[in-house]
Amino acid sequence: MQDWKAYRKGYVRICICADSPERFLNLCAYHKIRVWNLMQKGNKLEMNLSVKDFYGLKKICQKTHTRIKITGKYGLPFFFYRNKKRKAFFIGIFIGFFLLAVLSRHIWNIHVEGNIHNSTQSILRYLEQLDIEHGVLKKELDCGAIAEKLRGEFPNITWVSARISGSRLILEIRENDNIYQGKDKKEGRACDLVALRSGRIVSMITRRGTPVKKAGDICTKGEVLVRGTLDIQNDSKELVRQEYTQADADVFIEYELEYYQEFPMKYRKPVYTGEKKKGYVLQIGDYCLDTKRKASWKEFDTITSLKQVRLTENFQLPVFYGTSTDYAYQTEIFTYTPEEARERAKKRLNLVLESFRQKGVQISANHVKIGIQNGICRAKGSISVIEEAGEEVPIQIPEQPTERNTDLNE
Repeated sequence: MQDWKAYRKGYVRICICADSPERFLNLCAYHKIRVWNLMQKGNKLEMNLSVKDFYGLKKICQKTHTRIKITGKYGLPFFFYRNKKRKAFFIGIFIGFFLLAVLSRHIWNIHVEGNIHNSTQSILRYLEQLDIEHGVLKKELDCGAIAEKLRGEFPNITWVSARISGSRLILEIRENDNIYQGKDKKEGRACDLVALRSGRIVSMITRRGTPVKKAGDICTKGEVLVRGTLDIQNDSKELVRQEYTQADADVFIEYELEYYQEFPMKYRKPVYTGEKKKGYVLQIGDYCLDTKRKASWKEFDTITSLKQVRLTENFQLPVFYGTSTDYAYQTEIFTYTPEEARERAKKRLNLVLESFRQKGVQISANHVKIGIQNGICRAKGSISVIEEAGEEVPIQIPEQPTERNTDLNE
């Protein structure tokens, strides 16, 4: 702090030559003249002192017969004096401070942390609907209202903290993970459980309702598997009434899918020649500047790598820069060997089987055969799969007749 104060007011570094330097320093201390960075070089002393104190050395120098030489001038007063003709420099400083003061009144970075299920971009898009975006004035923001609206828009957000730090709006979020667990089922409605597929039932566990089918039975699509009606009987096994419930069961059905794929043994493939042309790309909005010269090749691939200019982590400008490279190639015809063709057909089949597994479908049998004939590789056959295939269908409950008590004396 003291160094900045001296720099602001200006100070000089002097070299003194005196017969009695001790007397000179004692008189400086007596007159409260502060010196610092005192160094001895031979029979001379060098020191720093303020401009104001420098002008108070005249009488001390006369008494002690001391000669003074200024070796350096430092501080803002001397800086401005040396650059007094550089008007553009000082105008730039003034404009810089002015812009800093103006821009500091705005929000230039919206930081979201703690979110897992709700992406940062979805939260930012919702804030834009509320006119809260990069560049908004700080005085127009109500942190309490922002937190309340976020909780109302995103049901799984249980806690939000919104605060302003400098030119940043910081949103700290806590989410409820349990909201995504389990399926959203409407409880209490009366419904049957019907088959979504035609096939053989391999497993059936009934939790509510009256089962119509059992494991090992054959069912057709749309056939009722579990009824949502319960028959209430008396001791004589006579039907007294029927009650309705929501049929609930885990039903796994095995069925077959037909599979067919083919591709020619000959195929076209690009062979790169090694020639390439590289240039730089600058894109501003919809306008693009490419310094690469047009390629003379008929066939080539272009690979463009662009980076977007960011002012903050979530504030991006519509300005891109990067490189663009053309790679020349020639198209040639190749032929699969039988081993390569079968391997390619197996890879295609495995991709289909893997997509079933990712959906929770079990593969019980694979009857696909791969053959090559007349320059065509064919894979055909059937795939046996096991899938949970039960669907709820609402029951139309008949209206019960209204009982009426008749008064005999009426």
